[in-house]
Amino acid sequence: MDYDNEGGSVSGLTGGLSAVARSLYALIADGTERLDPGTPGLEELLGLGLIVPNQWEPDHYVLLESSDVLRLQVETELRSVQTRVARVLGMARLVEELPRRPSAEEGGMKFLASMEECRAASAEITHGVRSTVWTAHPVARSPKTMEKSTPRDLANLEQGVKYRTIYLDSARHQPHQRTWAEKVTELGGEVRTLPGGFHRMVIVDGGEANGRAIIPDHRPGPGQLNVNTGWLVSNPGMVSQLVAVYEEQWARADPWTGGYARYSGSVAFTHDDEKILRGLLDCRTHESIAADLGVDLRTVTNRLSRIYKSLGLKGGDKFSLGMAYERHLTQTREQRQSTEA
Repeated sequence: MDYDNEGGSVSGLTGGLSAVARSLYALIADGTERLDPGTPGLEELLGLGLIVPNQWEPDHYVLLESSDVLRLQVETELRSVQTRVARVLGMARLVEELPRRPSAEEGGMKFLASMEECRAASAEITHGVRSTVWTAHPVARSPKTMEKSTPRDLANLEQGVKYRTIYLDSARHQPHQRTWAEKVTELGGEVRTLPGGFHRMVIVDGGEANGRAIIPDHRPGPGQLNVNTGWLVSNPGMVSQLVAVYEEQWARADPWTGGYARYSGSVAFTHDDEKILRGLLDCRTHESIAADLGVDLRTVTNRLSRIYKSLGLKGGDKFSLGMAYERHLTQTREQRQSTEA
């Protein structure tokens, strides 16, 4: 049998006595007192506290009353329990006193072990958004995903949250992604596309102290990268680095102007067109722009309609119009610098 090292008690009494120990116990009960130290079953009876040595006569043993046996066994087990509890409490105190190394989550990184955890983390950080949501998706998004995210995205935009999204160029040919882009740009969201080669990420409130981000797990592993795992990043320094990566990607991307292809910037703006566009960029009213041009309000409205049409844009899509004009200014500046060089 297996014996505990505290108090000599047996670990588990449900099995009862062995046949040898039972026979020996019967002999002692019949009056046998002297036993050789190596008598089979002797250690078992002693371990259970069923017999005790006669302190006045060596190698002699006597039976204990059944009530005494039970009482001693209970006392032994209680002492054992108390010892173990004291040991656990002591270890708890020791752990609290020791210097603590920051855990992965405390250090600003939390591993997301499944797509469900990634989605839950994304919902969590976007639910409490305060200022900005920047996303980059170098993979096609399903109609179901877009349908679920649209109400939340529009609600955030209506609350003043600023949106930036980078999609693949192929998204321009996907009806569900085109529909989403049209809805968010109407409320001031910004959408751009790249042919590929950019990093997937979601950054929420990246310019604030409590900014957070979600990125895929880029660690190498067996086979190929598991796209269903990721990291929730809250470390301010790491979030700032991700913001820098995103801004580099954003600068390379082309504005989504509402058409199936990228805006080429080939439309020529007249001098008055540029005055109107500059006025819109400065958030001036149509009436104020008309006064500067010395024309009536209808003339400004008609010229704007012609500009939208020439760019292939939906009337009133000020975001896409602004992006087209910014691209025009950039190309004009680059051409001027090239000529001067």
